[in-house]
Amino acid sequence: MKLLIFHYRIPQCVLDETRAFLFEKGLNGCEGTGLWIGKVNGTHVDITRFFAPEQICIKTEYGVAVDLTQRAHFTLTDNLNPGERFFVRIHSHPDEAYHSDRDNKNQILTHQGAISIVVPDFAAKPIDLSHCAVYRLEHGRGWIPITTEEIRTTFEIVSWTILASPFSLV
Repeated sequence: MKLLIFHYRIPQCVLDETRAFLFEKGLNGCEGTGLWIGKVNGTHVDITRFFAPEQICIKTEYGVAVDLTQRAHFTLTDNLNPGERFFVRIHSHPDEAYHSDRDNKNQILTHQGAISIVVPDFAAKPIDLSHCAVYRLEHGRGWIPITTEEIRTTFEIVSWTILASPFSLV
């Protein structure tokens, strides 16, 4: 299957909502995870909203992790409107941003070209994608790191909010 590489337009309000959720989880010493939902618009993906599925914080002597509940796995697509898809998984780590072995095995998104973003320091600061670890899933190769230059050209933070129709911009 050919790898489609999209240009993602992410409203600042989605970044802000994501950061607030991850930061709140971090205040309790927990990683948080969520998904960015969007619609394809030509060669662009317009991210429309953040969705936080039901999740469980795991704390052990080895560190912290986050898993979706079994129910969340079975009902993820119930949260999509017509024409929407999950494009990006975003989650926090307590310190450094990197894709751990657990992240590689605990996939929520498995489609070719899926994006995984790891936010450092429990999102203590506003999300700046250039300070995150960003990966693209390539079937047969796994999660491939995206370079800082690729992040700059692949993701665009926009000030508008996308409503129900791609033609309804505020």
